[in-house]
Amino acid sequence: MDSYPGGALAWLAQGAASNLLDRLVDRALDGPPQPPAWPRPARTPAGTAEISVRQHRPAKGRTPVILTLQVEGGQTGTAFSIVLGHTARIALPGGRYFGAAMVVDPRQRTLQGIGWSRLTVAPRRTSPVVIPAQRPSAPLILQLGLRKADGTPLFRL
Repeated sequence: MDSYPGGALAWLAQGAASNLLDRLVDRALDGPPQPPAWPRPARTPAGTAEISVRQHRPAKGRTPVILTLQVEGGQTGTAFSIVLGHTARIALPGGRYFGAAMVVDPRQRTLQGIGWSRLTVAPRRTSPVVIPAQRPSAPLILQLGLRKADGTPLFRL
């Protein structure tokens, strides 16, 4: 994993308070996945990012992954629902991005893995990237800002 740029995922914690996280997990588990779409207009020709998440242990059944992308240096991002083991193909404007993945156990509301990586999307080309998800620790979760408004972590470990 690349070194973590402080505050890059804090916006997701804010959305979790409004049940964003629950909706994303439900979407990943409901039938065939919808193809993710980047919501911002392109100023450069689009390329395709093929994003896979690799976890430290094999998944049992359909395991949801919350994939977040943001333009490098940006303060907000876009969250996508995918299933562990599937590859997300996302058309993105050419440029540099920061991608993060959270592997979630929805029944126990535990975080099974977390990882991030920088990626460069070349215009008119396919750019593959693998985000390695590692077992999280309590200090890492708090450092990433993945906590509720009262300061408690969003997930049990």
